[in-house]
Amino acid sequence: ATPRRPVLALLLAALCPLGPGGGAAGEDHHAAAEAAAYWRGTRVRAVEEPNLPAPLIDLNASGGVDVGSSIDYQGEPLVQECMEYYLDKTTEEARLREYILRRERAVFGEADVGQGSGAGLEQDREPSGVVTYLLMENSARSLHKDLLLSLHCLGKFFGRYPVVVFHTNASTAEELDLLRSASPEGLRLEFEEVQLDFPADVLDFPGGVDGFLAAPQCVMDGQDWWLTHRSCGCRCPAWRPQCWPLNWMHATRFFTAGMFRTRTFQRGEFDFFLRLDTDLFFVEAPAVDPFRLMAERGCGMVYDAVSREAPGCFDGFDEMVLRFFQVFGYIGSPDLEILHVGGPAAAGGQWTLGDARLFSSDRYLRFADFAAGGIYRHRWADQLFLLRGLALFGPRSSSSARSRAEGEDPPPVSICLRSLFPGGTETGFVHKKGGFQDGDLLQRCSAP
Repeated sequence: ATPRRPVLALLLAALCPLGPGGGAAGEDHHAAAEAAAYWRGTRVRAVEEPNLPAPLIDLNASGGVDVGSSIDYQGEPLVQECMEYYLDKTTEEARLREYILRRERAVFGEADVGQGSGAGLEQDREPSGVVTYLLMENSARSLHKDLLLSLHCLGKFFGRYPVVVFHTNASTAEELDLLRSASPEGLRLEFEEVQLDFPADVLDFPGGVDGFLAAPQCVMDGQDWWLTHRSCGCRCPAWRPQCWPLNWMHATRFFTAGMFRTRTFQRGEFDFFLRLDTDLFFVEAPAVDPFRLMAERGCGMVYDAVSREAPGCFDGFDEMVLRFFQVFGYIGSPDLEILHVGGPAAAGGQWTLGDARLFSSDRYLRFADFAAGGIYRHRWADQLFLLRGLALFGPRSSSSARSRAEGEDPPPVSICLRSLFPGGTETGFVHKKGGFQDGDLLQRCSAP
């Protein structure tokens, strides 16, 4: 018989701190109890990570884990959540990626489009794309400095398209003037002031915002973190609980709906968008023009992977989608391939590429508004919203068939999976808070 053995830190330490000692929690209780610095605010972490037993697994004949393996979760739902997440991350994500790429290659072949970023692309009509940032200045008055460096990196490596900086009234006139005057020459740069606030269903809830987020919604370690730190979504991720700050929640609400209601998007001038974090820096030119890729292949998003969202970060999300169908109805069928990767699927992170027409549409925005409360209670992220919106209303959903010309086939895939850079995303982007202080980054981007 196959030996029955526990799976300890060697298998799951990177994802789920299971087994005696609860991973690294014992090493930094004090640090974990403090609010960690974060670009959209501060996160408050649990004093201790969950200390749970490891699952017991009957390995298959080759010593691995597959559908036929028996797993005993020892009566712990969180153990099951983490283990299933780990298995899906290592199996289902790769399977889905290969399936999507095969579908695309079956229609378009192996050759890619929009290769390189040099003069060859300039001979053709440029796709209608825009690059956007959201500037939410912090108390250290440093985020606009990261943004300025990011603009220089963008200008050097991918500067052909217009750029719009959305900003709140927290930015001073002097900071905005610096961005205008010191941005790279030739960059088409615009600014639009925006207001960030709670969605209507949160404001209109009995008791208002405090009623909507009243205990037990934002309780961790026996403390109501909404009342003390204006933080919530305290089960995300399940294996390392932390409460997320209001600035993060407001930014996510903007990325999922508010951005698409700005003057920039409502003018209808742009078909595609690339949203970048202010502390994300191009350090090499993309090997593929993502706007041209979407224009020529019909995909509604571009990202380097479709991922399974982490346990604790999608609580109630699928149930919300069913309620949305009940309230508003849904005629047609979604793109089932990108609904789930074991659990709810997500795509995005420090950068997001998408079809501005889809995400500015009334049908998507109605969905985003209906779901918005989950950003504040459960820490639902923009990568979850956008991919689900793509599945429900995107080019491969039958709900979008009415907008296609008669006899026109849907594109082979809803999302084009690309890293953008030959060596992978990590070689072409650097994500670093305070990057403006990094001399190497300044040099690589030819920034003054």
